Amino acid sequence: MKTIQVREINESEFEMEVFRCAQPVLVGFLAGWSKPCQLVEPVLDEVAEACDVTARILKVNVDDNPDLGTIYGIQSVPTLIYFVNGTVRAKIVGMVSPKAVLAKLNSLTSGNTPTKQT
Repeated sequence: MKTIQVREINESEFEMEVFRCAQPVLVGFLAGWSKPCQLVEPVLDEVAEACDVTARILKVNVDDNPDLGTIYGIQSVPTLIYFVNGTVRAKIVGMVSPKAVLAKLNSLTSGNTPTKQT
């Protein structure tokens, strides 16, 4: 079984990876020094495994990409932002379970239930 790695992107990759993506995109805005962020990273990995090809899961280090943090009003990390067709559709701030992340993703994909492909 392959493990899906959540890819870290930077400001220069953001437009291509998020705005031009045909699938829903979940971006975790994180910081390496934050204990809650360290705890939410395995959650993102689990969500990426469950979604496989139905959604893209990415992460952004807000310390390395301060402009993105400013643009999306990141005041606390971790913050998860859901994009559908390049538009912000939902935001979750703080710790969250994989089940809650998947439930929100499912509600935004109107019938596209993210499921793991075997």
